[in-house]
Amino acid sequence: MSLIRTGILIAAVVAVLPADRQQQARLYDRAANAAHWTATFCDRNASTCAQAAAVWSAFLTKAQFGAQMAYELAQKYTKPDGGNAAPSSSALSPAIDTLRPEDLEPAWRGSGARRGA
Repeated sequence: MSLIRTGILIAAVVAVLPADRQQQARLYDRAANAAHWTATFCDRNASTCAQAAAVWSAFLTKAQFGAQMAYELAQKYTKPDGGNAAPSSSALSPAIDTLRPEDLEPAWRGSGARRGA
């Protein structure tokens, strides 16, 4: 479905592009100026970019810490032995082998299957 949406979007963009050479040149110049203006933002606003770099660095540090903490906790509390300091809550470590043998037999197969239920 996304392939059809992408095709429709590309067709719409192509449909609104100018056909006249002069208008195409003007659109190209405007697009080039916009790209240059965007690429040189930090040259014009050095303090803003320095502050944004500091904020981004702090964000990355926090994200890395959070991901590492989540990974370590997942590793600690999903071990088969429950880990050394794992709480004895059944929410953290699910019970194993709780099914009875008759629970494992499918009711819809063969002549030995249970009827009713």
